[in-house]
Amino acid sequence: MLAQYTTAAPEGGKAGPVTLYLISPGGARYQLARWPDSRTAPGLVAWSPDGKRALFQVFAGKERTEQLTLATGRKSTFVMQGNATPIGYTTPRGLNIVGTRPSGNGFAEGRYSLSGRLLQPLGSGGALYTPSGTEFAAGASHGIKLVSNRGSLIRQLPVPRMTCSPVRWWDGGTVLASCAPPDSSIWQLWLVPVSGARPKALTPPRNPARSGDFGDLDAWRLPSGLYLQAAGACGVLHIYRQARNGSIKLVIPPHTTDDNRVLTARGSRLLVQAPTDCIGSVSLLWYNPATQAEQWLIRPPAHAIGVTVAIPFYSRQNGNL
Repeated sequence: MLAQYTTAAPEGGKAGPVTLYLISPGGARYQLARWPDSRTAPGLVAWSPDGKRALFQVFAGKERTEQLTLATGRKSTFVMQGNATPIGYTTPRGLNIVGTRPSGNGFAEGRYSLSGRLLQPLGSGGALYTPSGTEFAAGASHGIKLVSNRGSLIRQLPVPRMTCSPVRWWDGGTVLASCAPPDSSIWQLWLVPVSGARPKALTPPRNPARSGDFGDLDAWRLPSGLYLQAAGACGVLHIYRQARNGSIKLVIPPHTTDDNRVLTARGSRLLVQAPTDCIGSVSLLWYNPATQAEQWLIRPPAHAIGVTVAIPFYSRQNGNL
């Protein structure tokens, strides 16, 4: 994975340097880049699916985009056409950038060159590309739509009475989507086949007052069960294990404050980005929910912000929160 780490103090305290690390699944850490001041350092946005480049957003001064070649450290800086913001790369090799720009009362996606030039408007609703890069899934008011790389509609994938957003690829032919009725903000997860076959609810509707689950956002199936990323009260993120009957049980990795963002799954473990101190120091760890075993990759002191962004290498198991 790529991870940005800073020793700057939380809550607007003293600034500090920012370091970009490459971290292996086993925990080996390699420094790739360093910026002297957290107030002017760019923010990591995406990792190219060929593994060779990383994309950053620069907020200091005039807003712009930066691409870093990981092996050489070479940087290129450019402005995205139409005040667009980068959100990722196209698959399978990252030869274009996916960006979003203001449009009316909302936002619209587009495919941009590696110098920021708009190549193709992609409509609205997101752009979750297939591994081949020839088409993508996007959200719609009645489910999901499958769209070609040139922006033309291929197929509507309806989910009855639901407005949906694609989360990630559950497998090669199925989109994991987060859906809710038009009059609700309590999200439910659905599995939507791109073939047009009938979609299937992965999680049932929730009552937040009883469950503490304010909406299901992502899911991973491990040997020990189905684990959910869910919204909690006051903007926190929870991990739940869902039983076969749809009931859920809160999962809290030890030494965390129960505001845990799951980044991906590998084997029997979840990769978790978690505040581990009451003032906001953020750590990165592998966690096995069946055995409660932990492997700490980055564990900052309480006086440091810690991990600001972490992005696993391109995989269908990666969420996009």
